[in-house]
Amino acid sequence: MLKISIFLTRRADLTHEEFVEYWTDKHLPLIASVVDASVPVRRHVLLMPTGDEIPGLTGIYYDGVVEVWFDTMADATRWFTSDTFTTTVAADEENFLDRAKTRFLYATETPISG
Repeated sequence: MLKISIFLTRRADLTHEEFVEYWTDKHLPLIASVVDASVPVRRHVLLMPTGDEIPGLTGIYYDGVVEVWFDTMADATRWFTSDTFTTTVAADEENFLDRAKTRFLYATETPISG
């Protein structure tokens, strides 16, 4: 299974709170409306920063992170290059994301406990 972590930075003209409000109240329902059995997404999780820090450990700041699971890289490519994604999902991202600062991490998981 392939997991893609997408690190999000808000548009410069939005506060973090405005970013979160748009992301959760408008963008997520939009995604839910276009996802059906033909979409190869296995799991979709949002991570919101807490602002917490552990002394001595350097953190990195993003306005949010999305984790998306696919069976294969081909499925991920099919989703991210689909007409639905490019004309609906990516187009709406322009309303709250600085897409030039969006970063993708392609990974597999290796559980070490539990």
